[in-house]
Amino acid sequence: MTFSRALTLSALIASTLTLSMQAAWAAQANIQADEQVIRKSLSQTMASLPIDTLTPTPVKGIYQITSQGQVAYVTADGNYLFAGNLLDLKNQVNLTEQVKNKERLAVLKTVPASHKVVYSADGEKKATLTILTDPTCPYCEKLHREIPALQKAGIEVQTILTPRAGAGSPGFVESSQIMCGKQQQADIDSAMARKPLTGAACQDAMINDNMQLAEKLGMSGTPYIILPDGSAVPGYRPAAALIAVVSGKANPAQLQ
Repeated sequence: MTFSRALTLSALIASTLTLSMQAAWAAQANIQADEQVIRKSLSQTMASLPIDTLTPTPVKGIYQITSQGQVAYVTADGNYLFAGNLLDLKNQVNLTEQVKNKERLAVLKTVPASHKVVYSADGEKKATLTILTDPTCPYCEKLHREIPALQKAGIEVQTILTPRAGAGSPGFVESSQIMCGKQQQADIDSAMARKPLTGAACQDAMINDNMQLAEKLGMSGTPYIILPDGSAVPGYRPAAALIAVVSGKANPAQLQ
């Protein structure tokens, strides 16, 4: 290659890189402009909506909003907002669920250890399941009886008491009693076995926090199981099915 040709090639490469950078800057500027419009519009029409994140989606002119663990979409002009699943048909991926899974894991990281009753894995811990549960829920009781099998499979189970009937309900009182005591695991085992609790109910504030947490996690009923990848499974599932999914031997979709 001659010196002049080398110079020409170098100039062409530099020009291409400059154009690419200019295009990227322009695209970023457009995104920032859209975000400003969206935030201004929503502040006027939905002032009570907290916006945790606002990001572009693969669909031109559509932006994704996350708000307290929930996901919605808004047009670039901020005039239209909608909720639902955004599906990547080509790759057969539910983009909304991917975001929700990450949001759930992020929310769970904020939960104080004192709000959980933890059943440790037998031997080496291979995975962790989080179960939002209610001591007066029949299907919660059924799932609770599966915990030893999960532990034996190397799965740690973190339970968070979230009474489905809300404040003042028997489940709320029992949850407060359990978390007030010094033997929380024994107390939750007793409650799940329909044995009466006699301790004081001194943790109403904690249970109220747990109920707010349940809302952020999208709980639709108890029990509510959150898998290691953040995906959620409402209702009872047998230990064998959960173990198969956690170990990678079954598809999580089989639990739905």
